[in-house]
Amino acid sequence: MNNGKHANAPADITRANLLARNMLINVFGYGAPLLIAVFTIPILIKYLGTDRFGILTLAWVVISYLGLFDMGLGRALTKIIAEKIGTERTDEIPGLIWTGILLLLVIGTFVGVIFFLLTPVFVVSFLKIPELLENETISAFSILSLSIPVVIMSVGLRGVLEAHQRFDLVNFIRIPLGVYSFAAPLLVLPFSNS
Repeated sequence: MNNGKHANAPADITRANLLARNMLINVFGYGAPLLIAVFTIPILIKYLGTDRFGILTLAWVVISYLGLFDMGLGRALTKIIAEKIGTERTDEIPGLIWTGILLLLVIGTFVGVIFFLLTPVFVVSFLKIPELLENETISAFSILSLSIPVVIMSVGLRGVLEAHQRFDLVNFIRIPLGVYSFAAPLLVLPFSNS
């Protein structure tokens, strides 16, 4: 609190130096995992082979696109919460957050169940995975389906943080997860190329 004003008052949120800071944090948040990818991807291709690396890439793509199944609720939460902060009606924010997260959990669970049920058809008929890797791919994508509710809910939670101009926290989560996405398969290589 500053002289009785809310810490996220409209004047604070639109300060040029805050906007520039948030932009730099986001550039770093997206760039750091890419630097790791430059070093890990050639090693992964060498030891996994092109077919398995292709399947890993498909898993990364699926996870990335699953965030679209939030049906715009993440962006809507960002907009509505930012408006509540701007009009100093912050007492309404907790209800919005819980409603949004509950809706995203329901959507995520529904999408996850559908993805789980359709995984064999998706892998065999649509992706046309080599027969030798079909069972491995079906198992991997079935396990991946368990993460769908979390991925979709995280879009809403990120929207809440962004409405509060907490790009530092967003990237505090984004950077380790991005690095982990590329480094974890590399760390598993000594034990398995599955």
